[in-house]
Amino acid sequence: MTISTMTASAPRVAPAASRPANPARHLPSLTGLRWATAMLIFGHHLMAVEYFGGTAGTVWGFLFEAGKTGVTLFFILSGFVLAWGHKPHQSAGSFYWHRFARIYPLHVVGVGLALVAAATLVPEIRADGPAPVVANVFLVNGWVPDWWQAGNPASWSLVCEAFFYLSFPFLIRPLVRLSARGRGVVVVASLVLVALAPQIAAISPVPMSSASTPLLRLPEFVLGVTLALVMKSGAWMPWKLRYTLPLAVAGYALSEAPPIPGTDIHPGLAATVGSFALLVASLAAADAHGRSTFLARPLWQELGRVSFAFYLVHLLVIASVSSSWPDGHPQLPWRHALLLALAAFAIALAIAWVLHRAVEIPAQKWLLRHDRSRHVSEGTGAAVGGTAPVAVSAPAR
Repeated sequence: MTISTMTASAPRVAPAASRPANPARHLPSLTGLRWATAMLIFGHHLMAVEYFGGTAGTVWGFLFEAGKTGVTLFFILSGFVLAWGHKPHQSAGSFYWHRFARIYPLHVVGVGLALVAAATLVPEIRADGPAPVVANVFLVNGWVPDWWQAGNPASWSLVCEAFFYLSFPFLIRPLVRLSARGRGVVVVASLVLVALAPQIAAISPVPMSSASTPLLRLPEFVLGVTLALVMKSGAWMPWKLRYTLPLAVAGYALSEAPPIPGTDIHPGLAATVGSFALLVASLAAADAHGRSTFLARPLWQELGRVSFAFYLVHLLVIASVSSSWPDGHPQLPWRHALLLALAAFAIALAIAWVLHRAVEIPAQKWLLRHDRSRHVSEGTGAAVGGTAPVAVSAPAR
C-alpha cells in the first residue's frame, strides 16, 4: 500500500518505513531467523554438556548461558507468524489439522530417536516408567514439572507450542477486534506477566515451572500475535534493524540479570522478551516493505526450513557424541572441543536434513491432503476470527 499527498505538480509517495506493512508479502527473514535461533540453543547445549573445559569453558558459558532464550524467540516468532498469516475464514478444525501436520510426524520420530539414544549411548535421559514418555508423545508432559524433559528432552517446547496452537483460535478473535490502544495494553500486560512468571510459579499451589509450564510461557506467544496484528493494521511501525539488533543483543544479556531483591520477579526477562519481539517486528517490516535482510538469502532459507528437525535432534547428537567421556562431559581444550562440536553439528545437520526431506515434508503434504474441514470452512465461511482474508506465505513454527 502507498500513501500519497497531492501537490501542484505530482503525487509524492511516502517513505516505505512509514507505510503500513503489506500482510500478503512473504517474510523470508523470519525463516532465516529460525536458524540463527537454533544456533543459540545449540551453543547453550554445548555449554550444558561441557564440551569446552578450562578458560574456554568459562568463555563459552559467558557467551551461551543465555542461549536458552532462543526458545523464547521461537515462541514469539510462532505467535507473530500465525497472526501474520491468519486466515479469518479458516475453521478451527482446519487450523488444528495444519498445526498437527506441521509438527507431529517429526515429533514422533524425535521421540523414537530419543528412546534409541536412551537405550544405548545416553542412558541418563531414560524416563522413570512409561507414563512420562506417553505424556511426551501426546505433548502434555510439560504440565508436570518433573516430566518436562521426558522422552525427547528438546520437545518440551513443543508441549508449549501445542498449547499455544490450541489457544490461538480463541485468542485471535478478541485481539483482532481490539483497538490499537487495547492492543498496546495487551503488549504491556504480556511483558509484565513475563517478569512475574517465576514469582507466580513460586507461590502457585499447583506445581508449575516458569521455564516449561505452557501457561506461564503463553505471554511470549501472545506478544508475537499482538505485534503482528498491530503492524498489519498500520497503527505502528517498528524501528529499523540497525536499532533493534543491538537492543536484542542487550536483551539477550539481560536475561541473566538477577531478580528484584527479596522476590522472584525478573524485569530482565521482560527486557529480553521485549527486545526480541522488536527484532522480529523489524525483520518482518523490512520484508513487508521489500527490503529483505541477509537472513533472506537462499542458504539461510534452506537452513531455516531444516531448523525444526535440527532442533529436535541436536541435543541427542550432542549427548551421544560426548557419551564416551566420563559422565558424558568432555571438558576439552578449546581446539579439541571445537572439533568435537563441529562433528556434532555436522552429524545433527545431516540427520536433520534427511528427516526434513524424508519425513517432515512428505508427511505434512500427505496429512494436508486429508484436511476435511478445509472444504467446510471454504464453503460456509466459518471463521476462526477477523474481518478479512489474508494471503501470506510465511514460516510456520
